[in-house]
Amino acid sequence: MISLGGCFGKQYKVIAEGGFTQKKKTYAAGQKVTLYYEFIATDTDYSFYSNDVDMKQSYDNDHGYVFTFTMPAHDVLIQVYSKNSMVYDPEANREETEEDWIALINNRACEMVFDYYEATVATVGGDGHDEFVLYRRPNGSMILAKYSQWGDAEESCRACLVSDSALYDCLKIVDDNKMRKWNEMDGVGITGAAYVVKFREADRTVRVSSDNMPEDGQRVFGEIEQVLSKAWRIYGPKR
Repeated sequence: MISLGGCFGKQYKVIAEGGFTQKKKTYAAGQKVTLYYEFIATDTDYSFYSNDVDMKQSYDNDHGYVFTFTMPAHDVLIQVYSKNSMVYDPEANREETEEDWIALINNRACEMVFDYYEATVATVGGDGHDEFVLYRRPNGSMILAKYSQWGDAEESCRACLVSDSALYDCLKIVDDNKMRKWNEMDGVGITGAAYVVKFREADRTVRVSSDNMPEDGQRVFGEIEQVLSKAWRIYGPKR
């Protein structure tokens, strides 16, 4: 008897965003999937991510990057993150002001793409929080906003333009440490502090917090904070 399950069984989607090409977009579990990524720009670094399949990556001159994997019994999301490896020049936007960037944020004229939040609670020095948020503008450039509130003071907001490498580096930390999986585990909690990371993925926002994290989770949050703090020191307001 010949099994036809692979041809007529339930089909699952391959959701590949950002320049991938594929022969078809639905597959049965167990079928081989091949994707191509041909849109390769000069002076650009690429990082590819799939939610939970083990992709094999290769390269050829006809197709660019080639990815293959076996289709599981569920939909698969594949994304690409890119950053310009050329030196970023904030002076290229010197006609704009910090007030312009904050107005874009307040008017919701740009999209939140990454958020890092850190709070201290029940301490002698007083409760408060710091938050870094990366926004993508309609023209593709990136705004980094820093929110701070400590003690009885009102929350402050400052903003600057940054290189897209800040987003690339943060998402690479997310990928390397499999942070998307943290919400599926019984993680360890901490006292006296709270950490939250949020980022856009396709049409949803992923939220990961210190309520569910592995034993070295605080180190991972610290690495993300270092990336954003460094960008703030380089490009942020000097006053």
